Amino acid sequence: MRWEIRQVDESLVNQLAGELNVPRLVAKLLVIRGITNVQDARVFLSPTKSILRSPFLMRDMDKAVEILLRARDYGEKVVVHGDYDVDGITGTAVLYTFLSENGWLVDYYIPKRLDNGYGVQPQFVEEAANNSVKVILTVDCGITAFEAAKRARELGIKMVITDHHEPKEVLPEADAIVNPKRADDPYPFKGFAGVGVAYKLVSALAERLNLHPSLVDELLDLVALGTVADMVELLDENRYIVREGLKKLNTTAKLGIIKLLQKLGIGVVSTRDIGYRIAPKLNAAGRLDSPEDAFKLIITKDDANATELVEILLGYNATRQGIEAKIYNEAVQMIESHGFHQLPVVVAYGYGWHLGVIGIVATRLVHLYNKPVMVISIENGLGRGSARSIEGVNIIELLQDFREIFEDFGGHTMALGFTIREEKIPELIEAIKGKISEEMIQAEPVVYIDERISVEDINEDVIKAVEMLEPYGHGNPEPVFLIEKSDVERFKIFGESGYNVRLTIKGPARSIEGVGFGLKLPPGELFGIQPQLVKMDVVGNLRYVDNTIQMNIIDLRIHNVGYNEMVERAFINSFIANWREQKEEEYWSNDFEDDIMSRVPKIAELCKLKPPVLISFRMPYRNAFFYKLAKHGRLLIINPSSTEAMHVYESLQRHNIPGLTLVNSLNRSLGQHVITNAVCADKFGISPDEFDFVVLNEIQFLKNIEPNLYDRIVRIFGKRAFFTTVYSFETTLPYYEVDSKLDFSIEDKRNQPKSLNNGSAHLVYMFSSHSSVEAFFNHYVKKVSSRDVVFYSPQLAPFQRLIISNLVRKHKVKKLVSSTNNDSIPSLFGKAEVRLFDFPYTFSEIIDAVSGDGTVLLQLNYSSQDIVKKREMLRKLFPAQDEIERLVDELNTYLPMKLQEFESFVSNLQVPKGVVRSIYVDLGGLKDNIVHPVDFSPERVLRLSEREIELSYFERYTMQLESLSVRDVYKLIDERYVYGVEI
Repeated sequence: MRWEIRQVDESLVNQLAGELNVPRLVAKLLVIRGITNVQDARVFLSPTKSILRSPFLMRDMDKAVEILLRARDYGEKVVVHGDYDVDGITGTAVLYTFLSENGWLVDYYIPKRLDNGYGVQPQFVEEAANNSVKVILTVDCGITAFEAAKRARELGIKMVITDHHEPKEVLPEADAIVNPKRADDPYPFKGFAGVGVAYKLVSALAERLNLHPSLVDELLDLVALGTVADMVELLDENRYIVREGLKKLNTTAKLGIIKLLQKLGIGVVSTRDIGYRIAPKLNAAGRLDSPEDAFKLIITKDDANATELVEILLGYNATRQGIEAKIYNEAVQMIESHGFHQLPVVVAYGYGWHLGVIGIVATRLVHLYNKPVMVISIENGLGRGSARSIEGVNIIELLQDFREIFEDFGGHTMALGFTIREEKIPELIEAIKGKISEEMIQAEPVVYIDERISVEDINEDVIKAVEMLEPYGHGNPEPVFLIEKSDVERFKIFGESGYNVRLTIKGPARSIEGVGFGLKLPPGELFGIQPQLVKMDVVGNLRYVDNTIQMNIIDLRIHNVGYNEMVERAFINSFIANWREQKEEEYWSNDFEDDIMSRVPKIAELCKLKPPVLISFRMPYRNAFFYKLAKHGRLLIINPSSTEAMHVYESLQRHNIPGLTLVNSLNRSLGQHVITNAVCADKFGISPDEFDFVVLNEIQFLKNIEPNLYDRIVRIFGKRAFFTTVYSFETTLPYYEVDSKLDFSIEDKRNQPKSLNNGSAHLVYMFSSHSSVEAFFNHYVKKVSSRDVVFYSPQLAPFQRLIISNLVRKHKVKKLVSSTNNDSIPSLFGKAEVRLFDFPYTFSEIIDAVSGDGTVLLQLNYSSQDIVKKREMLRKLFPAQDEIERLVDELNTYLPMKLQEFESFVSNLQVPKGVVRSIYVDLGGLKDNIVHPVDFSPERVLRLSEREIELSYFERYTMQLESLSVRDVYKLIDERYVYGVEI
């Protein structure tokens, strides 16, 4: 299938959009449809009753009206002769309803397809004469009823023909022929369905009788139903008829239609519902038995009768489907066994195949073989058949050269009906072989594309623009959109044909589902697709389905992704499945870059400064500075508190610095690079001479919490130290600033439900602990089955941390569950919403969340309960003196014991086992892997010294976030000025 993008004059589009004050897309669609001036556009977009022309412009309309009015005046019997399809049935209903309710003596007749054939037969005229009928009024038929018209004249019956089919050069000898397609008919619009012509006739009658127009308008639901079902062009007057008719259909009082819509589960009727759901049920009656059941359904005023007729029609449809499936399977078997699928025009024939469904079978076979198809049902030596063609191949022209083989032959470019003697079928097959070449059927179908669009562009505004041009149908097709090289989130084949697909394609910020039926792709191309290994170009329509935007897929093309992208997608899938089982060797060869390298050049000169010096940074550049120092020598970073040290350590963990260690009361091994708190730097006797670089980070906070400790740290380490901060305050040190404006906003969702809904470009859910991150991630993936979400935590393996930051930077993930200590990962998205789902330990965590070069919407989504939990967690991590004393007294009764047994024994206590172990280390109770009883001396317990700083820091600084207004929080982050602090 070839894709062709429609070209338009953009200046004309822009001009029309401006003059109409409509979106550019609407103007473009109008120009594509040949509507280029404002007046025509307004009529097209908002068709009103004023566009309906006088019905008396149609040839013979006056004659038809006079004949019918005379019959009314004289009480003469009128019979409406319809047809067995939906157009004919609704047309019959329109005429019968109007005439019966407005003074006519009227009956109706709808022929059976199998018993009576098509059109008005002379035998019907004779039966009408026997029943004292004086006027025969046809609808959707009669334009070729030459014999019937002649017989009516002979019997003294007036015959009024209303039809919309193409007439022959000579017309029947009827008393009036109302058909806008007559060569001598001056009516400007020729595109009515049969029911549309009937609507013009009742409009003319109402006008002559001075009836209120609303009486005719009440019939528009039926007129719209038949118009859409007959697939005439929805242009000109048909646009008004269908647009207003759909409104009537959605508020109809006709019991049969109401019951049918309820049974089909249709809430709001659209043209698609008519074409694909309603019309097939009504047509099924005419295909199999009596179309009268469908007619009775749409005119009945009895509730019970309506319910019964709906069940009858659905029974017809189910039977039709069964018969159709049986004939289809028999036809395929017959075609394959005889090799007829190799013919340029595929032929299938069988005995007694139901004539009502062979056209549908032919259509299905066209989809299967992508060639023209002829299906023939043989009975009593005569074959009656239906032919269907492929787009671009005129079936009549193909068969024209051997037309003499057929008994009867007629139709149009894509479909025809014919009769043929059984003994002539072999001759037909030989003629197809000899006179039709493969080249003659090589017409490539074309999909015309109205607009390129991305997944990101698809929103309610686009759908509203599309809806402005409704109703859609023949002559006004739905707009076709092209989405190119999109990532595929899900892909599934369904249905017996193997050519129906359901998929989800995604962009950086959103996803959209699509469904396609009967896609004409090479056999096997759809099977075995792994969504993570392909991209797709998708062509289709955009629609609302169950209040969500969905794509109706017409065609698609598949592109295999490059190796690097394949590895990235495979990583995400395996991460979601089981991140613990991922192996570094599966990804190490890929080009994953560390984004910190892009920051280093801006701070390179700072490393050459001579300490002591104070440097104020935006947080990502502070971390780049630490990274640069660690690359050039052994690094010591002293922080005021353990939680501040943890933030620095975990932020730097993202960049996998070898030899980086966090030292506190729980972790006492000094590595190549040491990040610690002031208490441990003091107690462990760490010497500045052991390091190439010394950093005192945010040490100013310590001055207001433990001034004596602050003085000792500055005295011991200050002369060789880089003093670093992300805040502003007074100083007497040489001062340097590396800063730029943060781009962020804050939304207050405190004490509100924590929503999983996502309306933003990228979304980050943030927590202060790894356990919360992992738990939320597992819950989220199960709840939403998302394939574009991962989590970040310093607990991940180094290669996982690096790959995830790369995936974020490349927009390969849409949602991220993250720790707050992540060195500004959210900014790598460029634009992201950050939901702070719990309360931070330090103010640095909240600054980290909004730092970087991106734009961040920070949503404060914690609650007062979260703040209480965070304070209690700190108290649990840093227990009070009396709690520790009670704990030691209790444990001493069980000691001594081996360390392994001891850790197992204390694992269920309120105080974490690592804290308990550190207490016994400080009190001298751990020797040779044996834990001994100890005497409690609070001055020796390092954890108690840390506690005073941790709780004071949290309550004095971090807790400000509880009571401040959003404006004040914004100002605090933006200005970062710390009052009452100096160095």
